[in-house]
Amino acid sequence: MKGSLVAVVLVLVVAATSLGQTLFTGSGEFSGTAVLRFTKTSVTAELDGALRLSGVLPIEDAAVSLEAEGEIVGAGEGDMASLTGVAWMTFVGRGTLQNGEDVAVCGGLTADDGDFLISVDAEGEGTGRFFLMILSARTRYEFTGSTRGVTAGSFVPPDDPSTMQLMMLGTMEFASTSSVSHLRSDPVEAETLQQRLPWDLGTWPSELAAYLVDFLVGSSSETK
Repeated sequence: MKGSLVAVVLVLVVAATSLGQTLFTGSGEFSGTAVLRFTKTSVTAELDGALRLSGVLPIEDAAVSLEAEGEIVGAGEGDMASLTGVAWMTFVGRGTLQNGEDVAVCGGLTADDGDFLISVDAEGEGTGRFFLMILSARTRYEFTGSTRGVTAGSFVPPDDPSTMQLMMLGTMEFASTSSVSHLRSDPVEAETLQQRLPWDLGTWPSELAAYLVDFLVGSSSETK
């Protein structure tokens, strides 16, 4: 039972990629915790951790490498009977381009139910969609695509005795299928931004969706 429980939560927190012609490619390593709460056969998770991201993006017809790191905040929910679930995660961080330029990096991703591969040895695998915004001094780049992730974890004593707590380590791959670029000075409106996201934010937890939009709009309006 514990192995199945771990598997449900692990697949809640990973996402990743369909291969093909891409505009941004990258990989990441993440670590963090999931705080679990149970109601009958349902489980919810509050996710918190760190992500290190490496990738290559096209800038002025050149492939430019990116190294970034930042914070993951997310949530998940699953069904113990069917071993299916869904997760939503956000990422906010800083990075450096190949030429040494500092950039802001932020975005979100989902792991969608129906795409999970469950194993009973406390490992999980999942697929989903991502949106990534990279902000240089003059340009705002937006990438949309798919992700694939693999993770493993183990239970630890919880901070709250009414919950269970899981420590996680994992990897992700990212491949974009579309991109747009704007001048950094171009304003970002929340309504038009949501139309460019690869998911319906109405399916996200409301507080997490508001947090995602706020930092995407806020990051784009900050001066470097």
